Parts: sequence; structure tokens; C-alpha cells
Amino acid sequence: MEVSKKQQKLYIGILAAIFCTMLWGSASPFIKLGYDFFEMDTSNVYNILLFAGVRFFGSGWLTLGLSWILTKQRPHFSRSLIKPTILMALSQTVLQYFLFYMGLTVVTGASGALLSSTNAFFAVILAAVVGVERLTVKKLVAVLLGLTGIVILNLGNNFEFAFRLNGELLVLLSAVVIASANLMIKHFGKTHEPVALTGWQFILGGAILSGLGLAGGGSLIWPGFAKSLVLFYLMVLSALAYGIWSLLLKRYPVSKVVVFQSLTPVFGALFSWMILGEDIWRWQMLVALLVIAAGIMLLNLKKPATASVPQLSQTDE
Repeated sequence: MEVSKKQQKLYIGILAAIFCTMLWGSASPFIKLGYDFFEMDTSNVYNILLFAGVRFFGSGWLTLGLSWILTKQRPHFSRSLIKPTILMALSQTVLQYFLFYMGLTVVTGASGALLSSTNAFFAVILAAVVGVERLTVKKLVAVLLGLTGIVILNLGNNFEFAFRLNGELLVLLSAVVIASANLMIKHFGKTHEPVALTGWQFILGGAILSGLGLAGGGSLIWPGFAKSLVLFYLMVLSALAYGIWSLLLKRYPVSKVVVFQSLTPVFGALFSWMILGEDIWRWQMLVALLVIAAGIMLLNLKKPATASVPQLSQTDE
């Protein structure tokens, strides 16, 4: 059976979205691995800011290189990019990753990836609040499933609820920031090349984080070439994942793209198990994973006859 060009583009879009979620799933365990390799004192917030800043400053230049490859045009910074770059840098890079990196000093890599994936639910809520998309009963049920998954994830063996303000709450707040950043990418991507915009905001955001870290006395201990590759991997991860993701958000509706983030905690749990040796086989982790994944899949569920697999439906833009 011959596959049409439209179907080919659809399959490429789905594979690209899955690839992004795989990269994001590996982020939490590799960040924690970086804390270990660089012998970081994570009780000092300035060390964390410096580590995050160096990562994103480097990611920014790699992302601009990716934009050059994809568009065949050398990225140029213009006056029209000032506002979106500042807004994206302060939200998506500085605020989001300050919250996320701080939270990961307390929560496990698998839990961090799972909590971060709830940004899909916040994206739906924010899209409805700003009038971009309508909040339906189906979407509301999906959000409730997401909240249920968060509660289950933080249940102890004796069913006590453990939700630490300096851990789970910070990662959850970073998910809210991710959701708002997705909407901004969708908005600014209409008038600006999204991959280049992502690169510029990474550079600015990384510079701000690095400056704050250095100003507060933060430092990094060079671990040698081999172990320093974990930081380079995090740079490449951000460049590829955010660059490709921004293209998907420009091409497809927000709710149709974020559905694939149900795979992020799956990859996060697997990488945390393989790389960090974390115990991901707790019943709370597995049940929360299923519930949150079910909620995100529900966001993209259409009519019963056609809802067997998630699909990206292209916009008219």
C-alpha cells in the first residue's frame, strides 16, 4: 500500500515527538548524574544555577546551529526578537529550570520526569483560560486523572501523603511554567523562526543563570573529559528536543502535540533505573505512571472508532 506524502509527514511528526520525549525523559537522571560527576554541593543554590546556566548557554549556540541546518539560513538577531527572547528566556529557561533543578536535589529522577510530564494538563487549562482552545468535559476528566496520578505518586507505603515543598512542589511549579512556555512558543512561532528563537532565548537565559550563579559564589569542579560529557549531552539534549518541539508546536495544535509527553515519564523511569539504579518498581510509581499516561492520552482521544492511536492533525496555518 502506497503511503501519501501527507501520511509520511504525519509519521515523521509522530516519530519526532516521541524522540523529543525520549530526550526529555533522560534529562532528570542525567542532571542528577551531573550533580554527582561535578561533585556539586546541592545545598548551595548558586552551584545549581551555574551548572544550569552553562548547560543552556551552550545549548543556545547548538540550537542556532540546528536552525541554520534546518532553514539553510544563518540566524540573525533582529529588533523584533528582543521581546519574545526576553520573555521566553525568563520563563522557559530561567524560572522553569531554577525550579526544576532545585526540585531534583530532593526528588528522584523518575519522580521528577513523571511530575514534569503533568505540564500537558496545565497546558490544556492555560489554553482554555487565554481562549486558545476550549475546555471540554473530556479534557477536564484528563486533568483530574493527572492530579490523581500526582497524589498516588506521593503516597507512602502506609498511604500517608508526602509532598515536600522543596521537592515535588518545585518540580510541579516548573511544569506550570513549561505549559505557559509552550503557549508562548506557539504564539511567537507564527512570526519568528521557532528554532532560532529557542536558541537566542537559551543563550540569554543561560547567561542570566550563569551570572546569578557566579555572583553568589557558585563554582563547578572539573571532573575530567569523560565525566564532563554528561554536561555536553544535556546541551545537545536541549538543542534537539526544544528545537524540534518548537517546530511541532508551530505546525500542530498544542493539545495534539503535548499528548506525546505521556511517554516522557516512561523514558524517565527507564533511564533512572538503568543509569541511577533507582527503584522504579514501587506500586505507587507504576500506578501513577499509568494514570497520568491515561490522562494525557485522553486529551487526544477522538471518536471511539478512530481513537486507537494518537494522531497529529495539522493546522491550517
